Amino acid sequence: RLSRLINNVLLMAKLTRNTQHAELKTHTVAELIDGVRSKLSTQIERAGFDLNLNCDASTADATINVDEDWFSQIMINLVDNAIKFSAQSDVKLIELSCQHLSNNKLQFKIRDHGPGINKQQMKKIFQLFYRSESELTRKTVGTGIGLALVHQMVVNMNGQIDVVNTEPGVEFKVQFPAENN
Repeated sequence: RLSRLINNVLLMAKLTRNTQHAELKTHTVAELIDGVRSKLSTQIERAGFDLNLNCDASTADATINVDEDWFSQIMINLVDNAIKFSAQSDVKLIELSCQHLSNNKLQFKIRDHGPGINKQQMKKIFQLFYRSESELTRKTVGTGIGLALVHQMVVNMNGQIDVVNTEPGVEFKVQFPAENN
């Protein structure tokens, strides 16, 4: 855990100084999802959660230009947060889906069934060191680096990230331009 924290701090420093760049390569959505699934399955099972993965065949064959390691790190971080913040929920389910949007972008959604995020905090969660809980009421561990790092990696790969509350839970939406095949 400490090693991952140090690596995240170092990567964030490099990204903010523009000395670290993504190694963009074309990958199919199926390749990326398979890689992520193998990395997430143990983490999700160990936490007592189920994974609902929904990616139709037409989207699975689509391609995007991303850094595969960064993509995996983004998904792992978002799923880790979903598990952490919905640990007390009745529904122990993480939903990961992908779809081709009409604007020729591919969207990946990670949803949990936890309490959601306070609307006033939504604009701040991608800021470095921001924590959604106060020091006195904090029930989860973390440093406030993860979502800032996710945001930087997504933007550095020409993508966009957004978050919305769902009933129940929260859903992160990550979009990347689709490659024209």
